[in-house]
Amino acid sequence: MILCTGRQKMILDNNDGLLLIRHDHLYERDWRNDDCYKLIFSPYGQAEYQLSQGDISIGQNEFFIFNPNIDHKQLKATKEKFLVEIQPSLLKETALQLGFKVIEPEFSLLSYRHAQIHQWTSFIRDFLMINKDSNPMSNQLFLENSLAQISILMLQYGSGSHQNQFPKIISKQNINSVLNALKESYQEDWTLDQMSLVAGMSKYQFAHLFKEETGISPYSWLQLYRLFKSQQSLIFTDQTILTIALEHGFNSVSVFNHLFRKIYNKTPTQFRSIHRK
Repeated sequence: MILCTGRQKMILDNNDGLLLIRHDHLYERDWRNDDCYKLIFSPYGQAEYQLSQGDISIGQNEFFIFNPNIDHKQLKATKEKFLVEIQPSLLKETALQLGFKVIEPEFSLLSYRHAQIHQWTSFIRDFLMINKDSNPMSNQLFLENSLAQISILMLQYGSGSHQNQFPKIISKQNINSVLNALKESYQEDWTLDQMSLVAGMSKYQFAHLFKEETGISPYSWLQLYRLFKSQQSLIFTDQTILTIALEHGFNSVSVFNHLFRKIYNKTPTQFRSIHRK
């Protein structure tokens, strides 16, 4: 069903979720708490949201996924807001079909860039704007298939409790070489100089290109990879938090705890307790 179309806003909606494109009301709005997953994509520039645990900034061509029942407020969006809402029942069904061990994923509080998400959102935005006055049944069928597609993409490329590594990125060859090297020895102490040597570039060129490709810095990527590799040990083993932290490349349990709080707004112990249930 098409709820609303117009020059400033378009919404397509069904029982599994909705797609929204709007060009008005892009600055501060009221606090919200929704019972669905929400993917926000920023096509033109920075979008900012306020959460109880801090502000989230979404750069151009980056995305962020809100988990259900998270208090948040939109502070601003540049030129356009692109939003996808997915009901938990659809995401859970998709996770089951894809064989994920954690079938009720908790996405990390992290915005970043991924080519497949970018390509999907670009196609969806163009299609909706071109066909906004098309046959309603055609748009309804398009919505049903689109929500199924983005559910798969969110699970494959959205970082969270269901992942045992940072989502795969198809990048330029010199960046891919570094990513592969980091994955093979992520427990080791890497420096920016060592990473840039693998890439065959100066460290300044490398750092700039890495951030341009992924939306995050090389060291942040490495720390996130360590964190996501550790999640399976938290959920499916009885190892101590200290042992898990050290085995996955963290210098101390306090660094591990700090990063976990930043990404999930909870400690590793709390994360373990919730996801074991």
